[in-house]
Amino acid sequence: MKLALCAPASKQMMQSHLNTTVQPTLNLGVVAKLPIVLPPTKVRERIASILGAYDDLIEVNRRRIAVLEEMARRLFDEWFVHFRFPGHEGRKMVETEHGSLPEGWRWARLDEMLVLQRGFDLPTTLRGEGPYPVVTGSGFNGFHCEAKVQPPGIVTGRSGTIGKVFLVDRPFWPLNTALYVKEFRRSSPMHALHVLRSIDLKSRAVGAAVPTLNRNHVHGLPIADPPPELVARFEHFAAQCLRAAGVIDETQERLAASRDLLLPRLISGDLSVAGAERDLDTAA
Repeated sequence: MKLALCAPASKQMMQSHLNTTVQPTLNLGVVAKLPIVLPPTKVRERIASILGAYDDLIEVNRRRIAVLEEMARRLFDEWFVHFRFPGHEGRKMVETEHGSLPEGWRWARLDEMLVLQRGFDLPTTLRGEGPYPVVTGSGFNGFHCEAKVQPPGIVTGRSGTIGKVFLVDRPFWPLNTALYVKEFRRSSPMHALHVLRSIDLKSRAVGAAVPTLNRNHVHGLPIADPPPELVARFEHFAAQCLRAAGVIDETQERLAASRDLLLPRLISGDLSVAGAERDLDTAA
């Protein structure tokens, strides 16, 4: 149906039925009665099959990325939450005021591990065209010609959206509604990402109308401080997962772009159905 309505002949027919007395409008009742141009059934089936195959590929890649992220999360929990790290069998557990810890570990304040910093003001009227993402607590929010923070960036929400913690792998501008890790002290980027995700940040926000997270309210939280060599081992493994996920994510972008351009190219005649099937074979 989408292919039929987007066809040049269909567009031309709808254009001829526009009511242009005041403002161009198209009556739904008129549209419902218009004849539409449909390609042959076999062609429609081939097009639907190609679009479905693209969607299937994108879904498979999404799951592969999720598996890689889950592998890193589970390893973090295994080593730094349940304390089943390599060599833990010979390590005695010690009772402390904040709970049991392996011998040789200690509880550190969050700001001994990492330092959170509020983002920077940037009204939309002052944004310049550029390649650097503007980042809020919920994700990307446009682009700018200047970056304030170099990757890897760990970002979470300061006001509005609270609780989401994510990685930014390119230079970026964090908005003032976000907090970002300004300094990795005894932590590392991948370790810091999972440390912050393990904290219920949402419950520590104040304000009913616009929830706000004060970095000083979380900087004093006790965090298990493992040996540096264990953090380094985790960083190596998690960074490998991240790089693999990044490669798949780039493939995702290409697949989505190809899928979104497929119908317009078919309609305009720039691409034949056979050509679209060859492109799909290459993408797969």
